[in-house]
Amino acid sequence: AFRRVTDINLLIVPLIGIVVGLSLFSDAFLTTSNFQNLLRLAAFFIVLGVGQTFVITSGNIDLSIGSMLALVMALVSLELVAPGLPPVLIVLGAVALGALFGTINGLIVTKLKIPALLATLGGLIAYRGAVQQYMYGGQYAGFPDWIVAIGRGSVGIVPISVIIAVAAVVLGILLFRYTRFGRYAIAIGSNEEAARRGGIKVDRWKIAIFAFQGAMVGVAALMLMGRMNAAHPNMGAMNELHVIAGVVLGGTLLFGGFGTMFGTVLAMILIAVLENGLMLAGAGFYWQQIFLGILIIVAVAIQMLRVRQRGRY
Repeated sequence: AFRRVTDINLLIVPLIGIVVGLSLFSDAFLTTSNFQNLLRLAAFFIVLGVGQTFVITSGNIDLSIGSMLALVMALVSLELVAPGLPPVLIVLGAVALGALFGTINGLIVTKLKIPALLATLGGLIAYRGAVQQYMYGGQYAGFPDWIVAIGRGSVGIVPISVIIAVAAVVLGILLFRYTRFGRYAIAIGSNEEAARRGGIKVDRWKIAIFAFQGAMVGVAALMLMGRMNAAHPNMGAMNELHVIAGVVLGGTLLFGGFGTMFGTVLAMILIAVLENGLMLAGAGFYWQQIFLGILIIVAVAIQMLRVRQRGRY
């Protein structure tokens, strides 16, 4: 219990301090439109983070989600939206495509016995190459109103993307606490060999975990399509690092065996607030990348310190 309270305070206290500081620094920070944009950005990464939390908890990692995202967006745009298919089929198609690519990642990791880091690094390159070849430098723009509403619309003052993110987080929490999916992810990440000897079909569950990550990519693809009202082969680049930084900063152990959905949510909001603050301060995109790289190093350093001190918790 002490460990969880400490982890939460490491995120909540800085988050409150940064929000107060930014509200004093910039009059634009507390405006409704800025807060909605900030929450839409955080919601997008939270959905991706829900899947990545399970992957990292299981002792794996998925570096391919940014490239996978772009490929799903391209296929959905040109093969499902352009022909005018019904919205239900488009949504199901996006989720199914993401789950398919996630399953491919899982099969490569389990059947070819390639470490997830290298397997998904290959996926990052292959999926990006596939979408570049498929769209050949072009883009698709002008989605139906209902897709635009997913990324830009609101119910009252609450962005629709936030509602989707809340639903994804609730699903993630339920899976973690009340199903074998969550328990086995923890068991596999804690000690894969012990899990195998305990009767858990490790390979099958690893594939399922990667497929679930892919399904979340499919949902996030619809959110990004709506927010940008376009699909381009370069979209999603570097998103995987943003997601991994948030998951690790939130308290999920990079080495597996422990994960926290609440921590992932708080960390994604914290990163969104910091990036929003950098933007309001006039810092460009490259400064945001520098910040994100430093944040990943800090998050891993904090985790290493926690691992060394675990006996005190």
